[in-house]
Amino acid sequence: MTRRLDPWMRTGLAIYLLFAVVALLADVIAPHDPAEILFTARRRLAANLPPGSEHWLGTTRAGRDIFSQLVHGARSALFVGATAALSVLVIGTVTGVVAGYRGGRLDALLMRIGDVALGIPFVPFVLLLSSLLGPSTGNVVLGIALLLWPTAARVIRAQVLVLRTRGYVEAAQLAGAGPVRIMAVHILPSVLPIAVLYGSVAVGWAILTEAAVSFLGFGGSGTISWGAMLQDAYTSQALSRGAWNWFLPPGLCIVLAVVAGFIIGRGAEARLFPNLTRR
Repeated sequence: MTRRLDPWMRTGLAIYLLFAVVALLADVIAPHDPAEILFTARRRLAANLPPGSEHWLGTTRAGRDIFSQLVHGARSALFVGATAALSVLVIGTVTGVVAGYRGGRLDALLMRIGDVALGIPFVPFVLLLSSLLGPSTGNVVLGIALLLWPTAARVIRAQVLVLRTRGYVEAAQLAGAGPVRIMAVHILPSVLPIAVLYGSVAVGWAILTEAAVSFLGFGGSGTISWGAMLQDAYTSQALSRGAWNWFLPPGLCIVLAVVAGFIIGRGAEARLFPNLTRR
């Protein structure tokens, strides 16, 4: 009988499913273009309007609809989270499997590269990369991918060191299977669950990093994101004016997205290592 998903995983997946639906239907849900400057019926700039029936979360200082920006911000968050998770899964898995199975100098070289990546300050590195290559969402994803893979790679490598001594792997070697086939067919399926676990954690880190970078003004130019909304609210002194409708919704969305990634990882850990959760 198939085990039911852990409550933690169900909660985290439900949050991401909600954000995914909002991102896919953003053009339908959002009542206005998030970059459109709006005007009142009297042809005055619709700036700093409070929440109401026409603008559910009010408007910004520049006259843009906050709710529309919030909805479209889900697209940027999910894009960064998904691409970061995929990059961590692919780079970390390939590096860990190759290092663990091949061993020797290649193993030492790959692990030393991972040690260097782990020693680099995360957000400052992404900021530096964005400043050198230009502010863009793609460069933020690149910086995240370059620094997040080593943790997954080291754990997967440790698992591969155990798997390569198993009887079925040695039998495949005696049968004449090459290293690539053994790693792809006999080892990779056993370590994929661990890779998915670290990929889910990377989603939260990626969304949080993108928000921080966008808040500091190094995000993609013209990109609507929750971090950019907070940066706009901060420069417009929304907090001092008590405009909670501007800074609170994107902040809550960031918190929910980050927490969802970590509780999915918590649930996956409970399924992968049940003996640890029973202690």
